[in-house]
Amino acid sequence: MNRGDDTFLDILRKERRDILDRLRETRFTCLRPGISHAQIISFASYSPWLDDIDFSEIFKAISESTLVDIYRCYELYTLARQLAYLPGEIVEVGVWRGGTAALLAKAVPGKIIHLYDTFSGVVKAKKEFDTIYTGGEHADTGEYLVRNLFKSLDLPCQIHVGVFPEDTDGALPETVSLAHIDVDTYQSALDSFLTIWPRLSINGMMIFDDYGFFGCEGVTQAVQEVLASTRNALFIYNLNGHGILTKTSP
Repeated sequence: MNRGDDTFLDILRKERRDILDRLRETRFTCLRPGISHAQIISFASYSPWLDDIDFSEIFKAISESTLVDIYRCYELYTLARQLAYLPGEIVEVGVWRGGTAALLAKAVPGKIIHLYDTFSGVVKAKKEFDTIYTGGEHADTGEYLVRNLFKSLDLPCQIHVGVFPEDTDGALPETVSLAHIDVDTYQSALDSFLTIWPRLSINGMMIFDDYGFFGCEGVTQAVQEVLASTRNALFIYNLNGHGILTKTSP
């Protein structure tokens, strides 16, 4: 590489950084005081999912059955595989069409995955907490779609239809190694934590989807309240829309 090439690359890097810095200055409307939003853009570019053949195959199969982007899907997939050694089963609350559930099941084929959803849309929306959701959103699904997806991938699952935990907590496994919470509203997120956390294995994880998302201020508030009152948890906000709680002690 000659000096001219070096100069060209230096210019590209400088211009890229300048563009990203200006995008980061973007500020969104604040729907809830104390929960501000800006455009989050990382300088990191390593994309391991592009080299992971197993993940790429399953993501292609489930991508039309989830609203979760590839970044969060890859995180779910890799965390599930890392937690495979822990005692307990996998739980997902808020299933929609089953895409992330199938991804988790494929990641840890030796685990039983329990799925909880009304299949009639978002529930427990409250205007004092939830800024955009009013109830009934994401009702374009059905239990049969989830079962068909799992059948097409030759994966087992246990589906529990109803409001969680009021209708279906009796089907909750005694021990949980990983819980994926994708419920969109404050009360559903909080109720999921209060019900599942006591059964979570030490070093097990609860992954809250839509944490920090514009329009999901209720979920963000619920997780913030959990953090303020929970002493046996390590928390990571991964900037991709996941709030991750790891249980550190009984």
